[in-house]
Amino acid sequence: MDINKKIKTLEFKLSKLLNWWLFWAYKSKFHWSGLEFAEHREYVFWDSLRDIDWKTYNKTDTLYVKKYEEERDLNVLFVLDNSKSMEFWSQNITKKELMEEVFYSLAMSAYLNNDNIWAFVFDDNDYNFIEYKKSKENIVRIFQKLDENNDKKKVSKLWSFNSKIEEILNLIYKRNVRNNLIFILTDDIEIKNDKILKLLWRENEIIYINIFDLLEINIEGIWWISSFNLWGDFLNINLSDSNKINKYKKQMDLKFTTFKDFLRRSNVWYLNLNTQSDLFNELLLYFYKVKN
Repeated sequence: MDINKKIKTLEFKLSKLLNWWLFWAYKSKFHWSGLEFAEHREYVFWDSLRDIDWKTYNKTDTLYVKKYEEERDLNVLFVLDNSKSMEFWSQNITKKELMEEVFYSLAMSAYLNNDNIWAFVFDDNDYNFIEYKKSKENIVRIFQKLDENNDKKKVSKLWSFNSKIEEILNLIYKRNVRNNLIFILTDDIEIKNDKILKLLWRENEIIYINIFDLLEINIEGIWWISSFNLWGDFLNINLSDSNKINKYKKQMDLKFTTFKDFLRRSNVWYLNLNTQSDLFNELLLYFYKVKN
């Protein structure tokens, strides 16, 4: 599909999501957290008690309030999974199409807030880097990279012993990325080493958004597929076998619980979306949860 046509289709489909509600939710969460301490000044009676620096008062016996300045620019980095697994679908859209909707909603919110947008787009073979810019054209460039046929690329030696996400995060860390809001959009739940996440978290805020097809997380009541093999050798399931279905559900619950705990220990925010999620409500509820 033509990129401009795809974007116009997304704008029409996501018109509810792209209104000022998401803009407000994004700004109240990420730009409020972008306030930087500027200086102290003595308290006057109309100042809010919440702004009083009580530690300074304990040392000086004088009431001071903290003055802040808001960072005008926020660098927003998108790590986007363009692997073959994202083409999987059992519903009306593929996982990749859902990821594109999430990306466009967040990227447009960043654009409307005058933020810099950049990205790492990776697939099974290699990755592409899109330098940050404060323009809607950069969103189009990122879509162009997502639209490229990765079958035509030569196999790279980029992916070694780590997961693809870990390799990309290592590349980001080596670039000395700081003060960025990092969105990771992928179906990967195989990260094992939390060191790189913790290193990046010290200088950035990280939000990990898992993208799944509904069939991957809920196979009950699926009568029109007799069997399927998910994620290679993970589990071969005959959908008429209730014991195997229960085994699959337990395996998935364990995987998700383990991964969520792993990210929580690494101070990474987590959101799980599937191809039947109400994107508008899910994103608004997420922003509200993180903000509070």
